[in-house]
Amino acid sequence: MSTASAGAPEQGASAAARAERSSRIEAMIFVGLLVLLAVGVLISTTTIREPPGSTNTLGARVVPYGVGALLLVSSLAVLVGQLRGRFGHPEAGEDIDLEHGTAWIPTGILALSFLSLMLTIPFLGWPLGVTVLFAGASLALGAKRWWVAVLIGLAMGVVTQLVFGTLLGLSLPPTGTLTSWIGI
Repeated sequence: MSTASAGAPEQGASAAARAERSSRIEAMIFVGLLVLLAVGVLISTTTIREPPGSTNTLGARVVPYGVGALLLVSSLAVLVGQLRGRFGHPEAGEDIDLEHGTAWIPTGILALSFLSLMLTIPFLGWPLGVTVLFAGASLALGAKRWWVAVLIGLAMGVVTQLVFGTLLGLSLPPTGTLTSWIGI
C-alpha cells in the first residue's frame, strides 16, 4: 500500500509537467499563427488597388500596412519572449458568476445595434449610423446617461468620417437618402 501512495504524487507531478509543456507548445503555435497572419496581411495589402493620381490622400493601403506591421512586431516580440522562457500564467479563476445564464436582452440589443448599420448608413449616412451603433451598444452595456452615449457616438461618427472619408479617401457616405438635405 505504501508503494501505491508513493507513486501517486510522482504521477501527478509528471501530469502537471506534461500539461504545462502542452500549454507552452500551444501558446507558441498560436503566436506562430499570428506571425503568419501578419505576413499574410502585409502581402495581401500590396494587392489593394489605388486610383491613379490620388497623391493628396494617404490611400487605402496605409491602415492595412500599419495593422500588419504592428501585428508582426508584437507577435515577434511575444515569440522571442516565449523562446526565452517567458510565458503567461493562467488565472486562478474568472471574475464572473457561473451560476447566472446569458443576459439575452443586452446581447440582443448589441446584435440589433450592429445590424442597424445596414439600415442607418444608406438612409442616414455614416456619422448618424455610427451614432446609432455606439449609443445602442453603450446603453446595452450599461451606460447611465443616454444623451452622453449619443454625443460620443456622434463625435466618433464625425471623426471617423473625416479621417477615413476625407484623409484616406474611402467611400463613407456622409449623408443618406433621408439626410441628403444637409448638404455635406
